[in-house]
Amino acid sequence: MRRFRCGTAPGTVSRAITWVIVALGLSWLTWPVWGSLTAPDRETVTAETPALLFALAGLIVLLAWGVWYDCGCHAPALAPVTLLVVVNSAVRTLLSPGSSGVEPTFALPLLAGATLGGPAGFLTGALAAMTSSIPLGLVQSPLVGQTLVWGLWGLAGGGLRSLRTRTAWFVGVLVCLPLGIVSGLLLNLIGWTGETAATTGAFLPGLPPLASATRLWEYTWATSFAYDATRAITNATLLLLIGLPLLHGMRAAWGIAPGPTDQPARNPRVSSAARERRARSSTLNQLWNLDEGGTE
Repeated sequence: MRRFRCGTAPGTVSRAITWVIVALGLSWLTWPVWGSLTAPDRETVTAETPALLFALAGLIVLLAWGVWYDCGCHAPALAPVTLLVVVNSAVRTLLSPGSSGVEPTFALPLLAGATLGGPAGFLTGALAAMTSSIPLGLVQSPLVGQTLVWGLWGLAGGGLRSLRTRTAWFVGVLVCLPLGIVSGLLLNLIGWTGETAATTGAFLPGLPPLASATRLWEYTWATSFAYDATRAITNATLLLLIGLPLLHGMRAAWGIAPGPTDQPARNPRVSSAARERRARSSTLNQLWNLDEGGTE
């Protein structure tokens, strides 16, 4: 009997659903870059937010089903994800992180991906973003982008799952730095179309993708780069301090390392000399038994 492992995907159903969500989400989020002439303005995005959140919630429920299905339809398949979502939501709700970029809530989805795999990591981050926004009263237009960004941290952690625990921890610390900056760029896309009067990097409809991307970077550098860098450093520091024991404990608890029953039975290698001794012993036993029988 093999140890239950959440996150493995023999049918790759959850992986396919995850990449569909990522493709659709990034296409919508980066619309001002690749299609600046037709990108919706801030008022349109605000008006469409309820429909977008409803559609996104439906896709996340579908992903949860995919993770459950790929884990063999076991009842406790989503228990690790549920626990991590509750913990991460509590951290955001109780500590109210976010002041000056101090947001330690991205590290846990990264560790979830490194433990349970990319789909489960994405699900952990996305669910934590949505559920923690409800008590904070932050169910607004930025939540669509926040849900996607939090999920991408978990998906990035999935790339560390095949690494040894110490290596995954070290690479995870390094990955936090670029992820923090990229997160800022993606989150700025939500309201950037309304910044037509900004002094630096203002949104200009009709520009080619490269020019729009350049202006987005200029806007980010001028408005939120310090905030984004603080986010990156905060999560990297958190992982540096407590990430290794957390990752080791999560992997030990949820079956990344093969258990004793996962190891195939090994036939002991017997030398030829030992086999000869066994044969002689068997022959002597037979002769002894025959001799005793004749004596009787």
